[in-house]
Amino acid sequence: MVHEVLGHGLACLLTGVRALSLSTVALQTGTSNRFVAAAGSIANVVAGLLAMWLFRRGKTFGAARYFLWLFAGLNLLNGTGYLLFSGVLDFGDWALVIAGLEPHWAWRLVMAAAGAVLYVGAIKLIAASAIPLVRGGAMDRREMPRLVFPAYVAGGLLLVAAPALNRVSLSLVLTSGVSSGFGAMAGLVRVPSLIERRTKESVSMAAPLQFNLGWIIAGFMVAVAFVAVLGPGVRLP
Repeated sequence: MVHEVLGHGLACLLTGVRALSLSTVALQTGTSNRFVAAAGSIANVVAGLLAMWLFRRGKTFGAARYFLWLFAGLNLLNGTGYLLFSGVLDFGDWALVIAGLEPHWAWRLVMAAAGAVLYVGAIKLIAASAIPLVRGGAMDRREMPRLVFPAYVAGGLLLVAAPALNRVSLSLVLTSGVSSGFGAMAGLVRVPSLIERRTKESVSMAAPLQFNLGWIIAGFMVAVAFVAVLGPGVRLP
């Protein structure tokens, strides 16, 4: 929703482009606009950097700070990965941004290269932000796989489940759900190994992140609304 509402939606308001419907896979508009198309990924990067800034301001490591870390990582990987995705496949928002620009192959090449560099940079930033906590004893690097892999799988499944209900095309399950949920977020899988490489194993083990019922309930409610309400799509007046 950062991508669709804060990005595409706000750009529609600024440019006067009419938004027709909102779903987890797209904000459908009446006309094409380069700025509206680019605004989704830009919003992801801005939101990711803001969440990362808030994460770094924290003093202790708990559920809320863990959420900020994942939220920052998801947005940064989605925003930068979209450039690479569109450049390689000539599909999606950024393919619309460069549509009609010649030589087209050169624009695609530059976009894909920029996306690859920024995507790798995002992975390193996500890992680097957690390293001070590991070195300071707030996080144990042996817990990193537990913090990353279940979140990666759960988030991927959620982003696949919602597009399965869309009324536009089942192909969006692959091009939007799988590509965003498991493709763009694949960089998270590299984070534990990067942290392990740049830190030393501590003799004393930091307290593991505890189960938090409030966050579980909030996550469940958001997931239900995301799949059941936004999955099929909502027509806009």
